[in-house]
Amino acid sequence: MNSTITVGNAGDLGIAVEDLCSFYGDNWKRRIALEVPSFYRWQFMKAPRNAGQDRCCVAVAGSEILGVMGLNERPFLLDGVAREGAELTTWVVKKEAQGRGLGKRIITYLQERYEALLGMGITDAALPLYRASGFGYMCQIPRFVRVFDAEAIAPYARMDRLAKSLIRKYRDPERSEYKTETIPARELASVAVSMKSGFNFFLRDGDHLRWRYEEHPVFSYQANLVRGGGSGAGVIFRADEVEGMKIVHVMDCFGDDVDMPAVLTFIDDYCRKTGAHVVDFYCTSACVNRHFHARGWFSIRDDECFRFIHLFHPPELRDPPTTSLVYWTREDMLSLMDVSRLYVTKQDLDLDRPTAATYETLETARVAGAAQAVQ
Repeated sequence: MNSTITVGNAGDLGIAVEDLCSFYGDNWKRRIALEVPSFYRWQFMKAPRNAGQDRCCVAVAGSEILGVMGLNERPFLLDGVAREGAELTTWVVKKEAQGRGLGKRIITYLQERYEALLGMGITDAALPLYRASGFGYMCQIPRFVRVFDAEAIAPYARMDRLAKSLIRKYRDPERSEYKTETIPARELASVAVSMKSGFNFFLRDGDHLRWRYEEHPVFSYQANLVRGGGSGAGVIFRADEVEGMKIVHVMDCFGDDVDMPAVLTFIDDYCRKTGAHVVDFYCTSACVNRHFHARGWFSIRDDECFRFIHLFHPPELRDPPTTSLVYWTREDMLSLMDVSRLYVTKQDLDLDRPTAATYETLETARVAGAAQAVQ
């Protein structure tokens, strides 16, 4: 590694996707979907703003890859103004190259290129670099969990007497009347427009929503427009099963605040109708989260009487069972630090990513199903 180190995006440097996937496979502590070229291309090249180019930040010495920061370009709306933003994910530096200042060079490159940067799942090793570079830090992204069947989730949770009492207490919360329709996710872009005046968030336009939810290579999402007296709110979710436990993951929940209680009633009705045992939702915005807390969802940050798995395939209970967030903008960090307005969910920053084994299994089934449909 005596060659000059260059930092840039993978497309401009001509780094092959297969080489980057191999790098992730060799240097990440467990198998991840980013080591599978077909998923890597969907994640980092088919995203709308990447426009077929690999924008991941790479540090190389000659032809040797030393470090990679996964990256999707995506506009970030700060005080209603679109900034050049990027979602950061899955940063890894080769063990032999650590301690050479690569982390600082990668962050500096990104801060010079983009106006807003956010990333989840920050390691202890990376956190000092982010903080020294001016990033804000949230050690636990708020996560909310609603339980419909305590017995079914018992192998994957820790519940004391208080938790079980609260599950019974909120079994049948106050209902809100609503009307709903299942629509393509991209059509919720019109609802997301209403967020501009009240939230700081990654743009949810039609192109992004279509790519993220309608064109996902393995996961199937459902999008619903819900009206409960206001102009409408959107909720997007997917169903999952973990060794017999049925769980619903709410990915996005946005729109008219008046309609949020109706959305919560709709989620309850959907989960009961489909036999879901539990449902969860990650969201940084206290303005949105207050509706979930008021309806009896457990707050992972606040309700220590209840703990639930954070990783699902295979199931793993970590403490805390949520993840962290770093965030930075070139201008107006004060506004970005207003977490009541900061809207980041599991939809963002590659948080809802399949494991390599899950991706390969579901992709094989999807291809087989498509072939059978053609016959």
